[in-house]
Amino acid sequence: MSMERKFAVGVAALLLHGWTFGARARARGRRYRTAAFGRMDRPGGGVVEVHGRRAEGAELGVIFCNGLGLPHEQWDWVCGNLPDNVAYVRYNRPGYGLSSPLPGAPTAEEQLKVIDELRDRYLGGLPLVLAGHSLGGHLAAAYAASRTEGDVSHVVMVDPLVLGQLKALRGGPDDLWRRQQLLIERVWAASGLNVLRPSSPVRETYAEETRESITDFHALPSVWATAYREYVTAFSYPAIARLAAPVHVVTALRTARNAEGHRRAQAGLRDLSGRFRHHVIEDADHMRVLAEETHARTVAELIVSGGMA
Repeated sequence: MSMERKFAVGVAALLLHGWTFGARARARGRRYRTAAFGRMDRPGGGVVEVHGRRAEGAELGVIFCNGLGLPHEQWDWVCGNLPDNVAYVRYNRPGYGLSSPLPGAPTAEEQLKVIDELRDRYLGGLPLVLAGHSLGGHLAAAYAASRTEGDVSHVVMVDPLVLGQLKALRGGPDDLWRRQQLLIERVWAASGLNVLRPSSPVRETYAEETRESITDFHALPSVWATAYREYVTAFSYPAIARLAAPVHVVTALRTARNAEGHRRAQAGLRDLSGRFRHHVIEDADHMRVLAEETHARTVAELIVSGGMA
């Protein structure tokens, strides 16, 4: 057999192997999500995948907003370090997991409407904390700024998207690379090959069940299609108005390409609130700031006691 034919046979076998594993992971993930998590019906149709708790006598409520392309399981360590008197709800934005996709572009206002529904359904009557990671950090602050009625205690932004930085990238090499990366991830998911690659820092430090769930989540091509749409739409997000509530920004510096620039950009979010605290974690990176329990415990502590009363 010629070298070219051997190569072709090897590639075909790898693709078949990947497709089989990918299909198995997608089916396993759907079964797990259907059994483990709830679904909230939306007024206009469709559902949102949710997971949370509200014990009798709860004194505080938290809504968690995920990072781009990530499931609500990324908050597992944080939720595990919250006391029983803190109620919370985690959810997958439209198009992720079991959540129905939006008919159009995932605009900022459409995303905030989902948070309205979650708050009314699960956390009514409680002082509210918004906690978000990356793109979710921006959405958490945007919600608190635009919903001035009600009792928003404070906002915890974990290595958040800085909108000005994002818009400055538009059309440049970094923007094009990020778009290509999301498209490549979609192809990898469709082929099933992303299931076979080594574990990523997004999941490797979680408990086994969570690692498996996140792996199966990322085997869905729809996850990467939704992430791409969210990334593109974020360029049109409006600036966040000044918040009356306190804002905590948790910045992870490890492996940042320009650590000092990253620190300065996130410190610049102090204009969001007259009550602002910047917490820098030198040995955490963008993903491990929630994926390692030690760092996640710091975030949980800010959620519980960050109201600056």
